[in-house]
Amino acid sequence: MSWRSGSATDEGSHRQGAHAHDLDKPYRSSVGPWVAFYGEGMTQPAHGGNVYKVARERRIPVERIVDFSASINPLGFPATGLRAIRSALKQIVHYPDPDCWQLRQVLAQQCRVDPEMILVGNGSTELIHLVPRALAIKSALIIGPTFEEYAYALMDAGSVVQYVHAKREERFRPPLQEVLRQLSAKRSRLDAVFLCNPNNPTGQAMNRSALCELAEVVERLQGWLIVDEAFIDYCQEQSVVSMLREHPRMVVLRSLTKFYAMPGLRIGYVLAASKIVDRLKDRQPPWSVNSLVHNASCAVLQDDVYARKSRVFMENERSRFVRGLRSLSELRVYPSAANFVLIELPAWTSAGEVTDGLVSKRLLVRDCSTLPGLSMQMIRVAIRTAKENRRLIAALGACLTKRHS
Repeated sequence: MSWRSGSATDEGSHRQGAHAHDLDKPYRSSVGPWVAFYGEGMTQPAHGGNVYKVARERRIPVERIVDFSASINPLGFPATGLRAIRSALKQIVHYPDPDCWQLRQVLAQQCRVDPEMILVGNGSTELIHLVPRALAIKSALIIGPTFEEYAYALMDAGSVVQYVHAKREERFRPPLQEVLRQLSAKRSRLDAVFLCNPNNPTGQAMNRSALCELAEVVERLQGWLIVDEAFIDYCQEQSVVSMLREHPRMVVLRSLTKFYAMPGLRIGYVLAASKIVDRLKDRQPPWSVNSLVHNASCAVLQDDVYARKSRVFMENERSRFVRGLRSLSELRVYPSAANFVLIELPAWTSAGEVTDGLVSKRLLVRDCSTLPGLSMQMIRVAIRTAKENRRLIAALGACLTKRHS
């Protein structure tokens, strides 16, 4: 049985590695191979990290799978969070705090904003889906290639989606000038720009000065700038949170899932002007965040030792991992500011073939070949422990040698 993390039915238009879609053509009927129309409905985008599906298909325990498809901190869930969960067990006889008051105080202190500028949600994905409806976005530009959920959330809200893709030959550097050109075009009716920073899956980060320039242009057009900082913990100097007061039409999305290794608990938050937060809150289901994850989040956010250790580890291990990957012939490894790397495989193979070969060795990687703007040879690989990384490099090398022989 063939299995690919995050793969879906192929469509030729998304195998070309194109740089930008024509803005004269609304990107509605062909948003990507992970979206299909059945009357009024759409299929949801696939994500990495589905170890349970692989375990069922391979009939092996989940614990025997090494998941490189989900970019989670390899140091694991902090002990401070586990202690907080145990302490909070007695609270499950009560409904959770619908305002997440305590967590918003902790976040406000860390981010240096007012608590009224924060909305906590059941993972950043919930919040991504609230944004288009709450802000009444009709036409949005997504800077790609990037996380599919933005397009799905926008289309689900009835928005027209358009892309400007970073160029492969420029190592996927964020295409600021092309974005500004499209926004300034007379025919442009865009009312929002979505940007993941650092970007998933390319790992590239747009610097603060460029983001400031983009924010100013978007605001002059009375649009919204949505910045997803899910991986910003690994390059904090590029965060735009401190710019929120100067740019009231900016919305910042964040997640605790990746950095604190807690994807099973589901927690994320939005930072924005209080009026925007109120609009989002009005559309959020009640009791979206449970008591256990609320208490755990308060604890891990104040665990400075864990945070420092994680950043030092990632900086060092990412360099070692990239060197090891580049020692394999014909691989192209793109620079990354996050805890994952984008890899371009040799032209004589495909992401699907390699991911299937690796899953047979109980190693999961993210097949990115179906993402708009990427080619058939693209995979994304999380950075895990040194031992696990060496295992993946060896397995990938063996897989490529076997397929080329």
